[in-house]
Amino acid sequence: MALKKALKRFTTPVSELDRDRLREFCAQFEGATCIGEARPRDEITVVGEITSVRIVPRPDGSPWLEATVKDGTGSLVAMWTGRTRIAGVAAGRRLMITGRGSPKGKGGRLMITNPRYELLA
Repeated sequence: MALKKALKRFTTPVSELDRDRLREFCAQFEGATCIGEARPRDEITVVGEITSVRIVPRPDGSPWLEATVKDGTGSLVAMWTGRTRIAGVAAGRRLMITGRGSPKGKGGRLMITNPRYELLA
């Protein structure tokens, strides 16, 4: 059995192994919703890893900080208005965010504006 598990680990793409590890990590948190199961307009708590952070300039002069968060089942965008940086919010960090989702992203991707967040170790 150990040989079969080792063989699978060596033949499976790294991206798939990373996704599985992230999904297992996120499943440890009680009360957290999987991004793949989250619905717009619901108050949700999600645990995931930040994959990218960018500053979005706005025509009115007030930029937004945008972080893409993935949990192995899907992705969403967390946006903080009027911010260009938040200490600890960087690619590769894991966090728990809570807020109300809206389907405003590209292709109806879930977005949470000004979520409450907690950085995880």
